[in-house]
Order: sequence, then C-alpha cells, then structure tokens
Amino acid sequence: MAHPAPRIDPEACLGCGACARACPSDVLFFDGRRAVVSGASCIGCGHCLAVCPAAAVTLPGPPNFADGFATFTPPGTVVAPGAFSPEELLDLLRSRRSCRCYKDKAVPAPMLEDLVRAAVTAPSGTNSQAWTFTVLTSRAAVLSLGEAVAGFYRRLNKLAANAVFRKVYALLGRPELENYYREYYAAVASALARWDRDRTDRLFHGATAAICIGSRPGASCPAEDALLAAQNMLLAAHALGLGSCLIGYAVEAMRHDKRVKAAAGLPPEESVHAVVALGWPDIVFAHQTSRRRPVVRYKTA
Repeated sequence: MAHPAPRIDPEACLGCGACARACPSDVLFFDGRRAVVSGASCIGCGHCLAVCPAAAVTLPGPPNFADGFATFTPPGTVVAPGAFSPEELLDLLRSRRSCRCYKDKAVPAPMLEDLVRAAVTAPSGTNSQAWTFTVLTSRAAVLSLGEAVAGFYRRLNKLAANAVFRKVYALLGRPELENYYREYYAAVASALARWDRDRTDRLFHGATAAICIGSRPGASCPAEDALLAAQNMLLAAHALGLGSCLIGYAVEAMRHDKRVKAAAGLPPEESVHAVVALGWPDIVFAHQTSRRRPVVRYKTA
C-alpha cells in the first residue's frame, strides 16, 4: 500500500543525508546538499522523520493513533538501543503469565482502547498496518462469543466421534479430524459438559473483556503482524495490572465457521489471528518459571 511521500523543509534540512540512508523504499535521495523526494513508493514507515536531527521531515496523513493514551502518559522519550535495562525487560517478559482466574470486574473502556494503541506500535510487514481490533467490552459480549465457539465445537465433536467419518477424511488425505479426535476431543467434550452442567467457563475462564485481532485483505504477512501486536498487548495489559490469555480455540473456531466470526462482530472478509482474553486477575504469581531449551542452530558461513 503506497503512502503519501514525506515532505522535506529545505530551509531546515541540515544536509546530513540520514533520512535517505534510513529510507527502505528509495523514496528519498541525498543530492549532496540536502534530501529530496525522488520516488513514489513510500510505505509510510516514518524512519525519515524519526532519524532527522533537525525535524525537517513531516509525514502527511492522519494523527498518530499510537498516542494520546487515556489511562497513563508516556513521556515520549526515544529509548536508544542499549539504553534500557535488559534485566528489567526480562523480568517483565518472564513475569507475564497466561491468566485463567479473573475477578467479576469490568475493564474500563479507556484501558481497552489504550491496549489497542499499545498493540499498533508493533512492527508490520511493509508497514501495511492492516490489522483490525474487535473489542468485546463486557462479560455478556464475551459469553456471546463463547456460546458461538461452543456451538462450533459441539458440531466438530459430533463429527469427530464418528469413526467412519474420521477414516474417510484420512483416506482423502485429510488427517486433521483423526488428529483432533486423538489430541483434543476428550478435553473439549469435558469442557462442554462442565459448561452445560454448571456454567464453568473453560474457554475464557471468566474474563470480562476480550479483543479479537484480525486483518483486512491486502497485508503482506497478516498473521505475523497480528501476533506481534498481540504480544505488545499482552505486555501492556500486564503493566496496567490486567491478566491476559490467548484463546486459540476461539481463533480456530472463527477460521472454520463464519457464524462464530459473526458472533464476535467481524465482517466476513476479515481474518482472525489472535483472541486475547482480558480481566482483573484473581490470582497472584509469586515466582518465575522455567522454559525448556529449544532447538537452536548456528551457521557461520
């Protein structure tokens, strides 16, 4: 998606050439004296504005959405590489945990809006920023989506319980139903039974809000963009005192059943890549826990 080209104030430009070096799209050119606009393929990344020491660059377009927070005021300081404590960062990363115990207390709407503002500071492939955020602001809205998700899994479990269907799907080169039956069927059946019996919520765990992160058509890597935004949101939620949890079962239901997506208020042309449950935690985590060593490879040439 092309964006309007940046504007250079020739009187303010110092002629350092930093903006031209930083431009990933060759929109800017340094003629030896000052920067000039030489292309029309701007992706609107803002590197030129961010790197200019003289504030000679302006970007046409709407106001910065990732600003104007309602529940806190960031100082606006540019944190240079190496200027933030890695110790504090790692403590934040390791302290955030998936929360599955929530208080019966609403999350204020301005706080939910601030989480979206924090989310969109994430990287976006070719700066497409084609993500969408559908905010469920009440427990009733979360339960409405939960009922739709439950309906999808009731239908799926009914299908998966049929051994003939599983075998036919496998013979057609579609082992997904057999894999689902083996890995998830029993747990889903148990969760549905508990919901029917006493309304034990094994999907959203009592969360009083949720945000569905999706994408409009046209993004270069929409799923990656959405998940990067989700990580920003999870960390911001922790900093604001909220608990959070990614709900993969809801994402899968929306991917396969347009009725579930409609229940969340999403239009059919959008794809959903993450669903984040949110609320005030009714649990205290006192210790950090460990992670298994992953497969790590190093290549030197």
